[in-house]
Amino acid sequence: MSIRIAKSTLLVICTLGLQASVLGQKTEYSLQSNSQLLKAKIVLARKHGEMAEAEALTTELAQLVLDESGSLTLADVYFQKARNAMERNLYPVAQLQLTQAISLYQVQDNQLGLANAYRQLGLTYRYQANYSQALEYIYLAMQINQQEAQTKAIASTYNSLGLVLEKMGLFEGAAQAHQSSLELNYQLDDKDGIASDLYNLGDIHRVMGDHQLALSYFHDALKIDIESDDKKYIAYSNNKIGYQQIELGNFKKAREHLNTSLTLFKLIETPRDTDWALTSMATLEMREGHFVKARQILDGVIQRAIENQYESLLVDAYRISAELAYIKGETDLAIAHIDAGIIKAKINNEAHDESLFEALRVKVYLKQDELQHAFDALLAQKKLDDELLNTTRIKTIATVQSQTEFVRRAQQIKLLEKEKALNQARLKQAQLNRNVWLASMVIGVIMLALIYGRFSQRRLNKRLREEVTLRTQELNYKNVELQAAYQEMEAISLTDKLTGIHNRRFLENHIESDIEKSQRVYNDWRDGKAPKPQQSDVVIFMIDVDHFKRVNDEYGHSAGDEVLKQLTRRLALVFRQSDYLVRWGGEEFVGVARFIDRADAPLLAQRLLKEVSSTPFTISEGVTTFHTCSIGYVCYPPRLEHDQSKDWQTLIALADCCLYHAKNNGRNAWVGIESINETTFNLVELCNKHFGSGSATDKITVRSSLLQS
Repeated sequence: MSIRIAKSTLLVICTLGLQASVLGQKTEYSLQSNSQLLKAKIVLARKHGEMAEAEALTTELAQLVLDESGSLTLADVYFQKARNAMERNLYPVAQLQLTQAISLYQVQDNQLGLANAYRQLGLTYRYQANYSQALEYIYLAMQINQQEAQTKAIASTYNSLGLVLEKMGLFEGAAQAHQSSLELNYQLDDKDGIASDLYNLGDIHRVMGDHQLALSYFHDALKIDIESDDKKYIAYSNNKIGYQQIELGNFKKAREHLNTSLTLFKLIETPRDTDWALTSMATLEMREGHFVKARQILDGVIQRAIENQYESLLVDAYRISAELAYIKGETDLAIAHIDAGIIKAKINNEAHDESLFEALRVKVYLKQDELQHAFDALLAQKKLDDELLNTTRIKTIATVQSQTEFVRRAQQIKLLEKEKALNQARLKQAQLNRNVWLASMVIGVIMLALIYGRFSQRRLNKRLREEVTLRTQELNYKNVELQAAYQEMEAISLTDKLTGIHNRRFLENHIESDIEKSQRVYNDWRDGKAPKPQQSDVVIFMIDVDHFKRVNDEYGHSAGDEVLKQLTRRLALVFRQSDYLVRWGGEEFVGVARFIDRADAPLLAQRLLKEVSSTPFTISEGVTTFHTCSIGYVCYPPRLEHDQSKDWQTLIALADCCLYHAKNNGRNAWVGIESINETTFNLVELCNKHFGSGSATDKITVRSSLLQS
């Protein structure tokens, strides 16, 4: 009788558990369906430019998450809010929302959500002209999408990669990326993706001067955009078509397309894109001779671009404004806007735009009959074009190497994750086996009520616990191995995430080839094969912010980070694009002036002091501070008459020795080693003795602002 009751009870319990499980699955499925439907509606509203509707639906999605916490995820809500902000050109807001989404996706181990968020975060940095940071996040997205074999997502990521490479002047790499995206989208028959690729390929042809071919690409993209009723992309295509019609002299058609573009951008409330279309309209007014109207438009765009930090748009506006001033004969204004545009383009790493500004400067000086200045500007343009060609090759190679390394490590991580999943399955199976055996033993005890049954149960439990423990240990080992692989992936990056400039790893990868090149030139001179080298020295600067600790102590580390970011922009005004600017650690930076004359090193050092100390740093709204820096530098090769070691770490140590001397003698100063006239192998010891003795010797030639004062 008791056995029947036990069996009946067990059956009832199992039946109730099964019903609860089915009910829970239905509820969860219903909630997921509701959330998927809402997300689809949000995407559609954005596509049609109905931003108020998109934001209302996003609020509804957030409420659904709050009402059923644990069933849905807040990550999707943050992601949709970020996409809404991006549509309105609110990129800092979008970055904050995407960062929150990424954190939640990582906790969830939602790889597809993480890849989408990484790609969109990269695009926000692209629109703010932080191209190195943009590339890092886009490569992270590509790594995940390739690992998960998400063809549509891979195509979108190629598209985003091409957008960044184009702004960096790497047109060949950009075209290859867009072509790869186009091929994948044709395979998928993704009309929207095809339109986007045609648009971006057309833009590359526009930049390269093939306006007729670019126009055909833009028209093809517009047809698809109209078919899908995507108002934002309809506006984009109309703006590009309008600009191409200006270049081809079809002003009436240009105005029709530009008016359509402006109307749509205002409708979907995108202020940056509206100003972008206004720059095209200003160009049209200028070409038609409506100079006053063009000036009014450009002055407004420049003011708003400065206020809202539309960095890349500001470069375009300065260039068009300078061209307008040139046409009107306002040469002083033209030069002023050329100078401002070059500074901004240099900060943005937009070398192609720098070259365009220098070409315009040549025309302005010729108009003023300033032939020498025009010739100097022409030389500067040629130098930029040559550097751009070399830099393009180097960056293209570095980009391919970086992407290849990401893919290689992604494959390794994929194998580790598969092994981890297998071990997890084994562990679950072991736990399931244990539970099944336990249940069987319980039923056996009820049915048999024998001591032998209890003994068997204990023995079986022991064996199963040992198996579970063994599988758990194996899984923990794989988790450690997987974590190590992720950490190695992070180490691949060559960019400092705070400042956006290169990091120490980049310097380690590139400095030796420059030193070897300089050494070869000097060897040819010593062997009588060439005249004494000119513009062949490599100068390494160590730059350290004075009393930086006070900023962190008084205002907090976020204020210190802001000072470092502003300092980076000031240092970039002194060093050329072909030079290396590296964050060495903390508040220390390394600048490498490549292939200059060592006699120019003191001038560069003095300019660095002035750029840092001349204007205050803004650390928060209404709060500014002044800062100075100390600088030490060393010229390579230090011993002109003798062949020597190519050990760049020794050069860093020598520059650091000079920096230490500048710090100990009042700060806000520079000290540099121009040459060493001693054959000793321990140059650092010689430097320490020189500064420690307090008296100069003929063994080492030192330049310093301390001597000038």
